[in-house]
Amino acid sequence: MFVRQYCQGKVLDKIDLRSITTYQAGATQATMHRKLQKLCDIILRPFGITKMQWLIIGTVLDAGSNGVRVSDLAAQLGTTLSYLTNSVNLLESRGILERIDNTQDTRSRLIVVREQYRPTCVEIEATLRDGLRSTIYSSIDPAEFAVYIKVMRQLANVTVPTDELPT
Repeated sequence: MFVRQYCQGKVLDKIDLRSITTYQAGATQATMHRKLQKLCDIILRPFGITKMQWLIIGTVLDAGSNGVRVSDLAAQLGTTLSYLTNSVNLLESRGILERIDNTQDTRSRLIVVREQYRPTCVEIEATLRDGLRSTIYSSIDPAEFAVYIKVMRQLANVTVPTDELPT
C-alpha cells in the first residue's frame, strides 16, 4: 500500500507503508503532534488556556450538568490523577470549572463547567475548529481526515502494558 507524502501542500513522493520503519512512523507522529500542539496553543492563547486545559474543559462539558468525577476524567484523558487534580484546581480558581456534590456518592465530588463559562466554550470550539481547518487541516481531504480520526480513536482504545510486554 502506498500513500502520498505532502510538504506544504505539494506531493513529494509515495511511501510504501509496508516498508516504513518504526522510527520513520514515530518521527512523523512526533512532528505532527508538535505542530498541532503549537498551533492549538497559538489559537487558544487569547482565551488564556492551553490545549490540555481545553481537553479537560471540553471533556467535562461533554459530561453535562451531571458532572464527572476527577478519577473518571483522568481515565478518559489517559493522564494521572494528581495532574488532573492540579489542573482542575487551577481551572476552578479561574472560574471555569466548579465542584458540585455527588448525590450518588457523598465521598466524592463532581466537576462541571460553570454555567457562565459555557458560552465561552462554544466560542473556543468554533475558533479552534476554524483555525485548524484553515491551516493545518486545509490540505487534507475530508474523507482522509475521517479515516485519520477513526484510526486515532482505535489506537487510543488499545490497552498498552505499563511496565513490560506480556510473555
